[in-house]
Amino acid sequence: MNKWLEVKALGDIGEIWIYGEITDITWFDEDVTPSGIKDELDKLKNVSSINVYVNSPGGNVFAGVAIYNELKRFNKPVTAYVDGIAASIASLIVLAADRVVMPFNAMLMIHNAWMVAAGDYNEFRALADKLEKIQDSVLIETYSRKTGMSKEKLAAMMDEETWLSGDEAVKMGFADEVIEEQKIAACYSGDNNIKFNDVEVQLNRFKAFPKAKFKEHIPNNTQSLKQRHTHTINMLEA
Repeated sequence: MNKWLEVKALGDIGEIWIYGEITDITWFDEDVTPSGIKDELDKLKNVSSINVYVNSPGGNVFAGVAIYNELKRFNKPVTAYVDGIAASIASLIVLAADRVVMPFNAMLMIHNAWMVAAGDYNEFRALADKLEKIQDSVLIETYSRKTGMSKEKLAAMMDEETWLSGDEAVKMGFADEVIEEQKIAACYSGDNNIKFNDVEVQLNRFKAFPKAKFKEHIPNNTQSLKQRHTHTINMLEA
């Protein structure tokens, strides 16, 4: 088992760590898949509750939706902890929990679904319709059920790519409790990458990353991080 997806049963409580990109197929060791989560949940049938610790930049929409539904089906109480970042589709995954807990220095981000693709104008029109439908019926619907916010307000927040601290997430209904800070090992690597507890986030995939909010927590670091190939072509992401 790798450190990116790990499960433990501590007495009567199960623990799952989702520390990596959400994908439907494993490309790298740090990828987290629905099948991997299902296998781990199957090992925790005898616990009374589970804690899910999340530190993820997001990834494939439907892989994330599958993980959300797997956690929803788990017939024991689930508490989700945002250890560093729950961005994009990872922000939806944590909402499957009965209770969402965030340290004040963690972040949750919501934005529009997006896709990298190739084709003619007919294909792009069809893709735009598909993205809009997924946006409305999957993402906004799920966020609205948790927060009680209007779909119009959520759509505006997603258009803007909204980043929320723990306090802000609780105020808006995405989280239920703020706790003291999690010790986050974070560093910059040039202008386009940031690393949270060994989970590397490519900032150029986001348009409004709030660097200022992390300024006091992130030391300058000029050492290069491991470069990874992106795999977003023809993959729907959020």
